Amino acid sequence: MRHLIFVLSLTLITSCGWHLRGVMPLPDSYQVLNLQSQAGNSFNQQLTLQLEFNGATLTSTTEDAQAILSIDPVDIEKRTLSVSSTGQIAEYELNARLNARVISVADGNETALEFKARRRLTNDVDNVVGTASAEREQRADIEKELVRKLLRRLQALGNKPTSAASAQNGVAQ
Repeated sequence: MRHLIFVLSLTLITSCGWHLRGVMPLPDSYQVLNLQSQAGNSFNQQLTLQLEFNGATLTSTTEDAQAILSIDPVDIEKRTLSVSSTGQIAEYELNARLNARVISVADGNETALEFKARRRLTNDVDNVVGTASAEREQRADIEKELVRKLLRRLQALGNKPTSAASAQNGVAQ
């Protein structure tokens, strides 16, 4: 009975596509990328590290690349959710949007991508430094989430047939 349970467990783990967390092997069509990013330094560093960790080679010229990944600046807007009885902000939300384009060098096909992320924060008026620190952490987490979403989308685009991937504009939330 133990052997049967062990074999079934191994079969379940291997058949479900289980892999180490954070490892998203990129398809062959995105192994050599030219990154053209207007996002901030921390976002660019995270994206570069994740791309290289997942087997991509980044080139400085478009002639050597299989694809061009063009990224617009990360847009994070702050929205008030509630106000306290004293008229101060009690809760607010950070809404982030990232627009990117993947251009295939071989055929010139372009795929537009949009990613969104959201975080909710409580404003502690008695601890301004703590609130500012929490906001910085949440902004960093948003950037990490956007990088993960971008990598997952690149992985999914590479697994589609070329004509279908280039014909679609992907929107991920």
